[in-house]
Amino acid sequence: MIPDELREQEDMPESRSERTRLGGKFTAVFVVLVVLAVGEIFSLIRVHFLRNDFRAQEAQTRKQLTDWVNRDVSARLSSLERSNSEQLEALKIELNEVSRHLGSQRGELRQARMMVTKLQNEHSQQLDELKHEIDLKADQQQLGALTNDVSATKTDLGKTKQNVDSLANSLGMTRTRFGTLIARNHDEIVALRKLGERDYFEFTASRHKPIRVGKVGLELKKTNAKHHRFNVDMLVDDAWLEKKNRTINEPIFFTMRGSRSFSELVVNRVDKGRITGYISTPKGTTQTASRLEGTR
Repeated sequence: MIPDELREQEDMPESRSERTRLGGKFTAVFVVLVVLAVGEIFSLIRVHFLRNDFRAQEAQTRKQLTDWVNRDVSARLSSLERSNSEQLEALKIELNEVSRHLGSQRGELRQARMMVTKLQNEHSQQLDELKHEIDLKADQQQLGALTNDVSATKTDLGKTKQNVDSLANSLGMTRTRFGTLIARNHDEIVALRKLGERDYFEFTASRHKPIRVGKVGLELKKTNAKHHRFNVDMLVDDAWLEKKNRTINEPIFFTMRGSRSFSELVVNRVDKGRITGYISTPKGTTQTASRLEGTR
């Protein structure tokens, strides 16, 4: 038999070897656990940094989108404001043009009313003078002679009116609101001139070439041959008058300094850059048509 001491001595190397193997396994497991813990910690740290980067990128993207939207909205608002401003400015110009046109028409109507009032006053004055002259002629013979003169004058006026009415009916002329006849061509102007009631001055005016007709200056500004319309400036008594958007055979009435009656301008034809017509004035106006000097 083997003694116990010898058996113990034989078992000791095996126990040490076993413990060494177990210690190595525990060490390996511990190292693996440490490595896994370090990896987990590194993963958490990486996730944290990635989350922060994502949040920063998200905030930057949101800011860029906000800035882009603000710029786009600002640009659209600016464009809309410019468009509205342009439309309002165009509407303002159109309203001003309409106001000027209406103002010109009101001025002409006021001038026509003033001329009618002036003619009525002159007629009343002439009647008063005639009555006064009749009162002064107390002698029956003188009164009879005056009566004959008045009768002869009425007869002459009646014949003249009859001749004018006959001419108007035969030629189909129309009358203005002041009773004058409107000539539509050269032949009708000649016929009216033969009546001897007024002076008629024919003219042809070209665009931007001022002329003088009698005592009136004319400067053609614009023509519309398709619609028979024109714009013309008139120099009357050293003052320029604008006549816009007028049509053919439409009389334009005006008065001149020193005249007891009115004058009228009528355009019978509108061509491209040229108009043809006449000016009718009370008897005694100088009959000329020439280039206008000293224009604006």
